[in-house]
Amino acid sequence: MKKPLILILLPLFILSIAVSCSADDNDQTQELINDNSTDNGGDNTDNNDNSDDNNNSDDGNASSTVFERLVGNTFRQIENPGDCATCEDEINYYIFSNNGIQVTGTTPDGVCEQNDFEQLGTCEDCLVITQDTEEQLTICGDSNGDGSNDICQTITFLSETEIQFNFYPQSNPESNIIWTAQLFEDEAPCTDWDPLDNGENSVFSRLQGNTYRQIESVNDCGTCEDEINYYIFSEEGLRITGTTLDGTCEQNDFQPIGDCDGCAEIEINSEDLFTVCIGTFPFRVCQTITFVSESEIQFDFPAFNQTWTAQLYTESPPCTDSSFPVYDGVFDGSVYDADNGTFEFPSTAQSWAGFANTAEIYPLSFPNGGKVTFTGATAGTDIDVYFRFEANPYPDTEPSYNSANVTVTGTEAAEYTVEIPSQGSNTFNSALFYLVTQDQVLTASDFVITSYD
Repeated sequence: MKKPLILILLPLFILSIAVSCSADDNDQTQELINDNSTDNGGDNTDNNDNSDDNNNSDDGNASSTVFERLVGNTFRQIENPGDCATCEDEINYYIFSNNGIQVTGTTPDGVCEQNDFEQLGTCEDCLVITQDTEEQLTICGDSNGDGSNDICQTITFLSETEIQFNFYPQSNPESNIIWTAQLFEDEAPCTDWDPLDNGENSVFSRLQGNTYRQIESVNDCGTCEDEINYYIFSEEGLRITGTTLDGTCEQNDFQPIGDCDGCAEIEINSEDLFTVCIGTFPFRVCQTITFVSESEIQFDFPAFNQTWTAQLYTESPPCTDSSFPVYDGVFDGSVYDADNGTFEFPSTAQSWAGFANTAEIYPLSFPNGGKVTFTGATAGTDIDVYFRFEANPYPDTEPSYNSANVTVTGTEAAEYTVEIPSQGSNTFNSALFYLVTQDQVLTASDFVITSYD
């Protein structure tokens, strides 16, 4: 299996929204919570305030709402994978103040891995209190960006020293996650920890410029295969190339990392951990990389409960000059059958109908020429095909290049190669595949674009 940096859109319902709101929003939060905020010590702008003013006595609990009882207290959750579908071996601390909830977290051995603050109020990104009674506190957030507050959680007291969280989508409250946390009277760790250290000793800084190799076998994990993967780190992101055990290229993907559209977002970059995430709350999937030694790194992918290691590789990694297009983008009447891997150019289609690549392989360049290889077969009638490379998708297509036609013949699958002459300094951000022969079904797969060194 091709090794992804991140598998996207798995419903990991996790409590991690990092936001920032204005002082005016904080005042509105106070009014929303209750009209007796002065009983809790007035405005509290210190997220870690555990002052005696907010400690609740047994006499006051009878008439206090859940939020009033929470403010000024910290609750600890010692989590393990058996607790819930998305749980891990970690320790979480929930620190309640008048302005919101600060959530810090460590690994079981005390390494900081989280420090988020969730603002309560009426600002654009704030969580909103929709219910606060003596029995239950309900807080909702907006996962769609449409103001619908579609993800909610309730907090209730099980006893004076234990609370329960119930986290659920409004559309389906039954698909919930429940956990408990216990009163923690010591100072919570990691409240001043900066998850984005970005110094020269941070994990990401140490990874950049290095390549790590993983020799994978089917016994390593549930989705593993017999293959070799290469992880090539740069300041811009992570390139993953891969081969079969006999050296045949089968992967060359690049995942940008940073602050851009399509980038994996850096959530933690400290001297101990490097965590990147893709997706938005609540469909957010993360992966963590740590150094096992100076020459070995470990990947932790909790979405699939998978862990693997890769070792420093000092030679030139293979397959960096190969790309693996997926020509499943039909347009103007072309027909693609994904189940059978077949292509057809009907006579009823527009004359320019074809198939666009949808894989992340750009930009492409051929300063020394290159080639396209693929495996093809017909139903009995020969079919002519060609490939086109454009500067950008229509209409800004120039400069462009059309390859020579190649004839696919016979019903037995065979490999075909189309040569690409030097294209100088031109770069291409659109790759297209065309059939010349109409009303015939072509079976084609294993497309590889190679740029010569």
